[in-house]
Amino acid sequence: AFNAGQFGPESMSRTLAEHFALIEDEYADALAHPLSARRAMLVAALLARFTDRVFERYRPDAPDRVFSAADGPAYRDRLRAASPALATIFALCTVPPGAALEVAPVEVPIADYGRLSVEDFMVSLYNGNTVQRVVITRPGEGQPLVHPVLGEAIAWWRGSGAVA
Repeated sequence: AFNAGQFGPESMSRTLAEHFALIEDEYADALAHPLSARRAMLVAALLARFTDRVFERYRPDAPDRVFSAADGPAYRDRLRAASPALATIFALCTVPPGAALEVAPVEVPIADYGRLSVEDFMVSLYNGNTVQRVVITRPGEGQPLVHPVLGEAIAWWRGSGAVA
């Protein structure tokens, strides 16, 4: 049964570990739907918000855990320097965005054909060795695949000690 109280502010107060578990769940869903830019963007937004949550949690009592940054923007600057994947995610989630997601053809080297699904293999045969993938577009930069960038950012946070 619907309970209006379940959507109040208390429902949003997750621990960092719970928030990170949500990120990992949504990332698994994004991997299961490799052509969904919407699902990939959700993971990026959750990672960007996780940054804020980590800063809010540790700045008052353990400033060294957030590089002793004075504020959120300074913390993000430090994270950009520490993790290229997070820098890309922050660009994707800024307003106005400094990057965008796009479904685009990506060339598959012949040596990698063994790793393709049957469906992707068939598509690549008829499309000049290319398959559709979600890529990150940034002016003047390449177009990295979004899922590996998300995975790198998740791995960075996992190794950071912030997820307790």
